[in-house]
Amino acid sequence: MTTLIFAAHGMSAPGMKDSVEMVLGPQERFHTVMLSQDEGIEHFRNTMTALVKKSKAEEGGDILILTDMPAGTPFNVSVQLSLEIPGIAVLSGTNLPMVLAALESDGEPLEDITRQVIETGKDAIRPFIEAVTAEEDF
Repeated sequence: MTTLIFAAHGMSAPGMKDSVEMVLGPQERFHTVMLSQDEGIEHFRNTMTALVKKSKAEEGGDILILTDMPAGTPFNVSVQLSLEIPGIAVLSGTNLPMVLAALESDGEPLEDITRQVIETGKDAIRPFIEAVTAEEDF
């Protein structure tokens, strides 16, 4: 089974957890880590490392780490962990539908989950287009 971690700047991490639980209920294999201005990068790095190692030891299986943006500290720390520990995939630019898709596709190979999550994320980005009704069209 795949463990899912959402790592992000500030309160978007606990906010994502709240949103996920509103839609799907509590999720045992979903964890969030926030980079806080008060605690800094080293604390974030230590927290991420401890969570990844604990997840690997206790839960086994692969880990998908979703981050808020490319090249930010949460992404960079996650990439470094993926280079050191096998069975970790990292994606950036996360939105709520991506997290939901990852949680709903548990049991599939990490590569397949990653591909599905990317497609779901892209599909979720849509402009609002106001429909023209027949009455307006005179």
